[in-house]
Amino acid sequence: MMATLTKEQKEIIETKRQVALQRRNERQRLQSQHSSCTNTNSSSSKSLNARGGLPASHSQQVSSNTSCIKDNSFGVKPSSKQKHDFRQFVHHKNTSLSTGEVVTGNCQLISKERFTVTVPYHEQLIDIFNSIDSRNYDPAEKTWNFTLEDYNIFMRKLQCLKGAVSVTGLPDYVLKTFRKSSHEPENFKDVDLSRIDVTLLNSLMPFQREGICFGISKNGRFLLADDMGLGKTIQSLGVAHYYKDDWPLLIVTPSSVRYLWADAIMTWLPSVPYHNVMVMTSSTDYVKEAQILITSYDLMTRQQRELKEMDFGVCIMDESHFLKSTKSARTQAAGNLLESAKRVIMLSGTPALSRPVELYPQISAIQPKLFPRYFEFGVRYCAGVKNSFGWDFKGSSNMKELKLILENHLMIRRLKSDVISQLPPKVRQMVILNPEVIDVKSKEMKQCVKTLDQQHLTGIERRGALLSYYCATGKAKLKAIQDYIGDMLDSEKKFICFAHHRVVIDGICEVISGKKKEFIRIDGRTDSNTRKLLCDNFQFEDKYVAAVLSITAANAGITLTAAHLVVFAEMYWNPGILTQAEDRAHRIGQDDSVLIQYLVAKGTADDHLWPLIQGKLDVLNKAGLSKDNFLDTETTVVKNSRKQPSILNYFSDMCSLDNELTNDMLAGIDFEQFESFEKRPKLN
Repeated sequence: MMATLTKEQKEIIETKRQVALQRRNERQRLQSQHSSCTNTNSSSSKSLNARGGLPASHSQQVSSNTSCIKDNSFGVKPSSKQKHDFRQFVHHKNTSLSTGEVVTGNCQLISKERFTVTVPYHEQLIDIFNSIDSRNYDPAEKTWNFTLEDYNIFMRKLQCLKGAVSVTGLPDYVLKTFRKSSHEPENFKDVDLSRIDVTLLNSLMPFQREGICFGISKNGRFLLADDMGLGKTIQSLGVAHYYKDDWPLLIVTPSSVRYLWADAIMTWLPSVPYHNVMVMTSSTDYVKEAQILITSYDLMTRQQRELKEMDFGVCIMDESHFLKSTKSARTQAAGNLLESAKRVIMLSGTPALSRPVELYPQISAIQPKLFPRYFEFGVRYCAGVKNSFGWDFKGSSNMKELKLILENHLMIRRLKSDVISQLPPKVRQMVILNPEVIDVKSKEMKQCVKTLDQQHLTGIERRGALLSYYCATGKAKLKAIQDYIGDMLDSEKKFICFAHHRVVIDGICEVISGKKKEFIRIDGRTDSNTRKLLCDNFQFEDKYVAAVLSITAANAGITLTAAHLVVFAEMYWNPGILTQAEDRAHRIGQDDSVLIQYLVAKGTADDHLWPLIQGKLDVLNKAGLSKDNFLDTETTVVKNSRKQPSILNYFSDMCSLDNELTNDMLAGIDFEQFESFEKRPKLN
């Protein structure tokens, strides 16, 4: 018979013989490890980092491995359906491991009671998974998960695969927190609030009362991350007044809203004498006797030594995302002040504007012992990667676990849709401006495109080119924007119009004035006192039909609910700023739906800004820090609509590519990555 075999068949037989010999050798090696397996410490929860040569795809090894653990439950065989389901999600050429390769994975918390194991296919791992009573296979995620009570059992059994499998376990702070909290009822809603000013208490909505109770249950050290417009100011003042015995109280806020805080205190805390409240406007102000001091982030940074001497027991940091960078002087000054405060209240509807690493300074200020090392936080939750420049923490990882830790330890966050049924949702529209009046062929625009397409540019140079393109886009769009605003004025309905560049703001104001309409304008040159007066004019006087605002100077701290329409004449690369700006109209007190319109132009910088916004929002959604999804935006085309494809088609295509390239251009991340920028598709 052997003589009739072909050369190819003989080679197949010889290959199979070699594989069989290899399997026998591995079985013998496993048997020699039997004694070490049975003596494994039952409380071990460390990662298995040893390297070995156990093959991962041979069913013959299952019986030899299962026999090495003295545990009756471990001998349970997986059902055929479970084997089929688990194997189905892995492609053979990607998951079958040759001898010497190590299977790596990690554990991640997915709820307060359960953790999941993310790991490539390994046949012997299936036997371990099936030997644990609390096992559950998720076909959608294609992962196995177990109860926290079985965590030590799982890690102990993995020791038998030492040398072939390396699984990073759950951090100690996760185990300590959730093993304890899973048996504790959430009773923070029963806090006695009788110590708080009765005027404030009578003004609270039920969810706001709940927010105050949460803050008190955390001993006045918490992050109030409610959606914009849900009354973070009144809730924080409620918690601060509960701890009045620990005053003086320091309120640090953007400079433009300092007087709004003073008004809020007078409104909701009438029991506080007026002369005890001081607003710091310059470094020469005498504030030593203030019981409540309101200052800006800039003045806090410059006067940190004087403020430190006042020994503030309670601190409120409004718009706490201002403290996103650990290296900034502002963040370091805040940390110096907050380290001695008994109560630290952080307020932000967008705690992380772009990426999870921005949360660390806020977390460490509230609970320094939660993540004592920046490095550990970066590796675990920011997809830390070591490169030639050091560690890069600009990514995101283990977002479900981070969300659970934040909610359990220090953060409470409610969306409008969760708590206020009478507040109508926002409706967004993308309005593609008439291309016939957009000057995309101007000398400046052509030069920007030409510069941006040069392949030899460095990262910094390319970023500068895109910023120049963004500036030129505002000028190129201006005529189309003016036409659109001019038509809108005929409806006589109040609206808010946001823009970024002064030339665009000036152009919008010019067209409104030309129509003989009254309007207000707030930009970086408008002082705090004037802002309040202008907002009141817009809110309460019908003759004011428009509010022309700067995106960066007026995106927070003002209420303009008299308008039901918000128009963005220009895009902006930070989604947190955009959503904050939208909520100047969409907040408590609004009695109608709010329409948000984004005016975009093809063949301009808008093509690059939109996918940037989507990418950043996607990361924040995963961490539970944002609920906005611009992909659901409706599209409206001004003129020539039959000839123009939806801009969302282009944006969707862009999202399927490498959005991080666009992010890097404007967010200051590793600009050298942009060598493939010229390969991005263009709108036809």
